[in-house]
Amino acid sequence: MKLYLSSIDIPTPSDLSGLLGKALAETTVALIPNAKDYYAGRAWDFTIGQRVSLFESLGMKVKVVDLRDYNSADVLKQQFEPCDLIWAMGGNTFMLRHQMHRSGFDDIIEDLAERGVIYGGDSAGALVAGASIGGINLESSDEPQFAEEIMEDGLGLVPYIIVPHVDNAEFTEVMKMVDARPDQDKIIRLKDSQAVIFNDKGYKVVEAK
Repeated sequence: MKLYLSSIDIPTPSDLSGLLGKALAETTVALIPNAKDYYAGRAWDFTIGQRVSLFESLGMKVKVVDLRDYNSADVLKQQFEPCDLIWAMGGNTFMLRHQMHRSGFDDIIEDLAERGVIYGGDSAGALVAGASIGGINLESSDEPQFAEEIMEDGLGLVPYIIVPHVDNAEFTEVMKMVDARPDQDKIIRLKDSQAVIFNDKGYKVVEAK
């Protein structure tokens, strides 16, 4: 299973290209926007449009997959099969996690990954890939109550807890909670300039130069 998880955007495009095994301009990304579902109307459209533009600026073809539109894992799976990369955006982690569970994304992501589709995400999109998302509601924009169902387990794609924004002053309280956990060997901390890459050989943290 291959993953590219970051705090913000894609800090090292060349590493993502290497993970994909081809140039970014030759790839298609399925963009999951549901961590931004607390936005409405024009604000949602504008924010998603900005992220689409980011990927397009790297030469990638972008397909937006709104999980709210799907209630069947089999139908949802068809949306991702033509894609090289699935990217989950940042925002409210609990809203994203709920929609992944409700839509059936939980049931198909491991199979897609085994077929070679890479999972990527930043901030909330990175958090949900790990074993747990519990406790990150200490950050004001991650109110669990925004989600219809509050879940604290992650997708479990990796046996770690991914903690982004460790050098961001807005996350000071979150970092205090993280530092107090007894399972420090299971925590991967990412600065806003960093990403962690997982492949069959393990993982490595990379950073923008």
